[in-house]
Amino acid sequence: MTKDIKGPSKQELQSRAVKLSIYGSGISFLIIAAAGIVSDSITLLLDAVTIFVIFVVAILTRFSIQTVHRPPDHRYNFGYTKYEPFTVVIQAGLIIITCFASVNFAIQDILHPDDITGYSLPVIVEVVSGLISILIMWYIASIGRKTDSAMLKGAAMQWKIEAMLSFGIAAGFLIGLILRAKGYTNITPYVDPSMAIMLAMVLVIEPLKTMGHTVPELLDAVPGEHIQTTVRKIVDKYKPHSFGVVRLRTRKAGGKIFVDVCFLVKGTMTVIETAELTDNFQRDVEEHLPDSDVLVHFKHKR
Repeated sequence: MTKDIKGPSKQELQSRAVKLSIYGSGISFLIIAAAGIVSDSITLLLDAVTIFVIFVVAILTRFSIQTVHRPPDHRYNFGYTKYEPFTVVIQAGLIIITCFASVNFAIQDILHPDDITGYSLPVIVEVVSGLISILIMWYIASIGRKTDSAMLKGAAMQWKIEAMLSFGIAAGFLIGLILRAKGYTNITPYVDPSMAIMLAMVLVIEPLKTMGHTVPELLDAVPGEHIQTTVRKIVDKYKPHSFGVVRLRTRKAGGKIFVDVCFLVKGTMTVIETAELTDNFQRDVEEHLPDSDVLVHFKHKR
């Protein structure tokens, strides 16, 4: 008789991916920060801070993964799903602060130019960092797709951006190395701060967009048009069973959709009929929006 071998759960797979992100970002941060200090490069230090942000967010994500699946309790009646957008907002805020601080330091370097001590070390470090970022991104993205985790998909996007930036920085330092070899020493002091400013401008775009659609979610704004349309179609399907809809409210917290609807019913409608309508409505919503919390009310038509 053979025993069924059970594979790891979604939460276990997500935890493994987050652990890889924590260890990968921690090691990358130490290497790049050390190279930045040795070469006196503000661009490398900016990249190190960016990876440190990934490290901090990975720790928050690990906590969120452990927390977000908890059932509602006496303290959090609607559950813990808002930890997901909360984590994303912190991530975006840290990156935005880092970008503006880096631009400030880069401007100071342009006003008081000072060339970095060497270009070879930054090129090697950034190429290695880019390759590591691609491997981590690939693994986290595969787990994110497998478990349908928005947090892991976001983490994979962070590592993708980090990989692109690492190769971009390596290319910039390679240009600086060539310029120095050609004797253009009057230009090379501006290569590092200029790259830092361009890097900050590229980095700040995505977190600003993220803040734009995540903050409303924290404030219980209505979810996206696709979700609203889906819910409205289901509500319209059940309108003939009642005298109309008194109220329809929807909100989104992480991957969970909350639907609150109040139907206007006739006086002859029995408790069994209202219970049947409720069960069918909830079943329809959950069929289209699997991770949903549906609440149905009824108001008597006078």
